[in-house]
This record gives sequence, C-alpha cells and structure tokens, in this order.
Amino acid sequence: MIFLNRNKLIYLVSLLLILVLIGLAFSIVTLQQRQQINQQITLLNQGEMVDLDKLNMQSPEVRIAYAHLQRRLNLFDEAVETYSGTERLANQQQRVHIHYNLGNLYLIQAIDLAENLSVDRAVAMADVAKDFYRSALKNQPTFWEAKYNLEAAQRLSRDLPMGDVTISEESQDASTELWSAMPGFPIGLP
Repeated sequence: MIFLNRNKLIYLVSLLLILVLIGLAFSIVTLQQRQQINQQITLLNQGEMVDLDKLNMQSPEVRIAYAHLQRRLNLFDEAVETYSGTERLANQQQRVHIHYNLGNLYLIQAIDLAENLSVDRAVAMADVAKDFYRSALKNQPTFWEAKYNLEAAQRLSRDLPMGDVTISEESQDASTELWSAMPGFPIGLP
C-alpha cells in the first residue's frame, strides 16, 4: 500500500482545488459570453437597426441575426455582404444555414425580378439561389427546407419565358405539370 504523508496529501488536494476553480471560472466566463450573445440577438430580433458598436460582430450567431435583420429591412446587398463575411467565422452547421439564407435572399430577388418581367436577371438570381441551396444540401442532405426552396428556384427558372417577353391578356399558370423537376422518384402522387 502506498501511504501519502501529510504534505503530499495537502499538495495534491490543493492542486485538485485549483484545477476545479479554474474550470469553474472558465465556465462562468463562457456562460456570461453566451448570455451577452443572446441579449444581442434578442435586441436584433426587435426589428430595428442597431449600432454595430453595441454588437459582438466576431460572433457568428450575432452576425447571422444581424444579416437576418438587414433582410427584413430589405437591405439586400448589405445582408449578402454580412452573410458572406460570416462564413469564415462559422462552423459547419452555421455555414449550412448561411448558404440556405443566402439562397433565400437570391430567390426573393429572383421572384421580384420575375414579377417585374426582368426575365434574364430573374433567371440569373434563381441560378445563384440554386447554387446556395445545393451547397447547403451537400453539407446536410436532410435539410428539407433547402430541398423545397431548391425545387421552387428550379421551377422559377424553368417556367420563365425565354427571349422577349410579351404580355398577353390571358392568365398563364406557372406550371400545370403533375411531377416536379427534381430528380428522383416522386412520392405521394398517383
């Protein structure tokens, strides 16, 4: 049996106590940082523009919330820039959502352009949106919302007229096809 003398025992207990205190201090600091990030995200979710000096723009979560606010305020170019700048700070899961949100931005722009009969620009925007959705799906194949929006972008590109646009008085449905344009076996339809 190994017996520790009193001095060695005190030294060992002191060392363990110091390690526990360091771990506790680290946990408290991490918790405070998380609370600060949550407060900033809550502030951004109120829907009003916030001064950048009040935000921790080194946090990918805060930057994503800020870009979302910019999108809600219809600041398309600024939102794209913020999302794009966030990619280098983000982890894999955050990058999936950044690509999904970038795809959404470009799809919204494509739909607006299509409604204003800017067909060529709408197709270009829809193609960029499709690339972002594919990137999100490449990293997370089960991301259903990205699959759905990819399908919407594909339908938009496919259904837009090519060449000169003529407006007729007849209303034309965008798509009367039963099956989607997505590759694979369709499920649920006869």
